Amino acid sequence: MWFSLLVTCIFICFIKLILSWRRPSSFPNGPKGLPIVGNLFDLKNLVDKFGSHGAAWCQLANEYGPVVGLRLGFGNPLIIISGYDAVMEMLNRREFDGRPNGFIFSHRTHGKKRGVLFTDGKTWTDQRRFSIKCLKDLGWGRQTMEELILEDAGGLIKNIETLSKKGVIKNLNNLTNSAVINSLWSLIGGTRYDVAKGDAKIMKTLQILNDSIRESNVSGGLLNHFPFLRFIAPRLSGYRTITDRYRLMWSFFSAEVSSHKASKKPGIMRDLIDTYLEEIKEHEEDPTSSFNEMELIALLKDLFSAGVDTTTNSIGFTLDYLTVNPHVQAKVHEELDRVIGRDNLPSITTRNSLPYLNATLAEVLRLSNIGPTTIPHRCTIDNTKFMNFNIKKNYTLLANIMSVHLDKEHWGDPEVFRPERFINEDGVFVVDPWLMPFGAGRRKCLGEALAKNGHFLFVSSLLQKFEFQLPPGHSLPSMTGMDGFTLSPPIFDILVLPR
Repeated sequence: MWFSLLVTCIFICFIKLILSWRRPSSFPNGPKGLPIVGNLFDLKNLVDKFGSHGAAWCQLANEYGPVVGLRLGFGNPLIIISGYDAVMEMLNRREFDGRPNGFIFSHRTHGKKRGVLFTDGKTWTDQRRFSIKCLKDLGWGRQTMEELILEDAGGLIKNIETLSKKGVIKNLNNLTNSAVINSLWSLIGGTRYDVAKGDAKIMKTLQILNDSIRESNVSGGLLNHFPFLRFIAPRLSGYRTITDRYRLMWSFFSAEVSSHKASKKPGIMRDLIDTYLEEIKEHEEDPTSSFNEMELIALLKDLFSAGVDTTTNSIGFTLDYLTVNPHVQAKVHEELDRVIGRDNLPSITTRNSLPYLNATLAEVLRLSNIGPTTIPHRCTIDNTKFMNFNIKKNYTLLANIMSVHLDKEHWGDPEVFRPERFINEDGVFVVDPWLMPFGAGRRKCLGEALAKNGHFLFVSSLLQKFEFQLPPGHSLPSMTGMDGFTLSPPIFDILVLPR
């Protein structure tokens, strides 16, 4: 009897495996994969061959079309959307505005989706609305923020001047990290520090963040596909390392909240944390409120990570591209000297008078593809149609931004670094709707204005003062970014010379 029952169970499991392996006719095209692991090995081979997950998504689109379906382990299917038309349709359909329910996306915030990056529904709406209003009130996007960024750019310039006298600089990104976070943290946490010296606690948290970004990817990674591995092999699966990093970051922001609670004075809003604590107090009688200390800590973590990573990588890629393209750097120098001079501070108001610099920054964002895809989306209704395919509830969708930025039919020579593609015959900078580094639709990056302003002000300040060169005898480095949740700029030696 027991033997018969065992055979029956094995047979049922076998049938389930076969059924989960086969692709329904309405499921998007893609590699067939294997039972249980699905397309994990297909994806790994593509990443190994082409260098990044972003490049792997583009290769899949080339082979299977604008809608590609993958099965990765035990998680819900992953649908890759490529090409301008398909990407824009997906990002503007409300039923695709959700965020995935996978293990890793809730584990990062104590077992529940919290904050603003990886939430949906009422929580996302409330946290996003609060963040935008609060940061605007505190100076985000206004002259106050510009002054803070320029002050930090000045500190960064002094730091680079000191280090450049000792020879080549090996990692410019490490220098820009602390400068970028300073102005943002002054709005969030209400404190500033000496950019040249940094702040030990913030820099440690920043290093943990950078490590997490470099060692993860938008599909969620192994633990997202096989979450049970955390019980079987906590160290080998990466669970212990990931958990320790999350715990350290959570502790840092939790301590900041506790400090604010102890020093907060009634009616005085020093920063975002103070304002949020007041919001909690106002909603404490509302059982449906999404405002609480756990959400605050998650929001701080989201703003910290998104605000630093995008801007730092944008600056890093810009300096790298200008180093290996000295003819473009010379044109930017000439325009800055002619329009602003070397002693006047740049400002947002002068931005429209610098078409070639704007074109250069746009070309860097297009070709570097810092965010090769959007943050994962989730289908929130069952059995919706997308380009003749059936997308079921809880399927994860990725908008392949890299496929838009490297579309040969639109750009002509997408692999070439050529800022002139954003300049019209009248010498005016033109915005191309195919450039979408911050996404599109309702889930477009809420920090776009800050990232753009920071990118412009830091780069223009640095190029006023410095020329960036490859050391003599160094061959041209590869400009392929380093893979992770986002792409970070390549690291190579750079000579920084005063102008």
